[in-house]
Amino acid sequence: MFHPLEKLHLLHEGYKRAFKVGHLHLLLIQSEGRTFLIENRCPHMDSPLGNGSVRQDIIRCPKHGIEFNLLTGKGSAPGCLAPLKIFTPAYEGNLIGIVL
Repeated sequence: MFHPLEKLHLLHEGYKRAFKVGHLHLLLIQSEGRTFLIENRCPHMDSPLGNGSVRQDIIRCPKHGIEFNLLTGKGSAPGCLAPLKIFTPAYEGNLIGIVL
């Protein structure tokens, strides 16, 4: 089932907005002409990533400074840090969303 999040014409460079769909807390990001949809939660200590800084395909957790690759989910911290959960955006007409 498609769950719309945003109208496509509202996306722009630097766009970042949190959404809740059912039990999922999501973060929609537009950076360097790419659109990313991730879980709005740092896997390190469950901190929201909505206030994190984004540069190219990297988001930095505002709480501990750990950086995550938005393409792979891999974190920059050493050890067994769980990866960031990434979702594939879905498109329907003029909307971007998620299919669950």
